[in-house]
Amino acid sequence: MELKDLKETWARLSSRKELDEGQLREMLRRKTGNLVDRIDRNVRIGFGVLFVFIVLFILDDFIFAPKLLNDVATGIDIPQWLMFLSVFANVLIIVTFVYFVIQYYKVKKNCDISCNLKETLVKIIGTLRIYQRLFYLALLIFSIAMVLQFISGMFLGAQVELHEKDMLFSDVAVGKWLVLFVLGLVVLGITVGGIFLLLRWGFHRLYGNYLDKLKQNLSELNEIGN
Repeated sequence: MELKDLKETWARLSSRKELDEGQLREMLRRKTGNLVDRIDRNVRIGFGVLFVFIVLFILDDFIFAPKLLNDVATGIDIPQWLMFLSVFANVLIIVTFVYFVIQYYKVKKNCDISCNLKETLVKIIGTLRIYQRLFYLALLIFSIAMVLQFISGMFLGAQVELHEKDMLFSDVAVGKWLVLFVLGLVVLGITVGGIFLLLRWGFHRLYGNYLDKLKQNLSELNEIGN
C-alpha cells in the first residue's frame, strides 16, 4: 500500500480525523514488523528445504551415483575433481544460507535494541540484498557443477558402451556423436534450467517478495521525512 493510499483509506474511515506523521510511522512500523515476522518464519522453512536438498545431493554424490556406475561398469570411477566441484557447490549453498541467517538475526537483534525504523529497514534490506547476490552466485556455481557432471556422465557412459563392444571413439560416425550431443544438450538444458528456475522461484517466494515490500516501506517512510 502506497503512502497516498494509506491517507485515502484513513480519510474514508473518518472525515474528521487526519493521518499525521506519527500515525503514518506507526502504521509503517506495524507493516515492517509483520514482514519481519514472515521472514523469520521463512528462514525456518528455508532451513528445512535446504536440509532436504543437501541430503538428496549428498546421497546422489556419495551413494547413488557411485553405486550406479559400479553396477554399469566395474573399474571406472568418478573423477575426483568432479566430486570436489559437486561438494564445493553444495557447501557453498550451505555457507551462503548460514551466513545470511547469522547476519539477519544479528541485525534484527541490534535493531530491536538501538535502531529506529529507518535504520532497521535499511539494514534488513541490505542483508537481504547481500544474501540475494550470494545465493545467485552459489546457484550459478551449482549449475556449472551440474553441467560438468552431466557431460562427464555422458562421456563415461559412452566409454563404457564402447569398451563393451571393443570399439574406439573414432569407430563411431560423426553424425551419431552429433545427434547424441544435441540430445544431451536438450536434456541438460531442461534439467539444469528447471532446477535453476525452481530454486530461483523458491528464493523469490521465501524472501524476494518481502524484500520488495520492505523497500516500499522504506520509500514511504522517506516520503514523510526522516
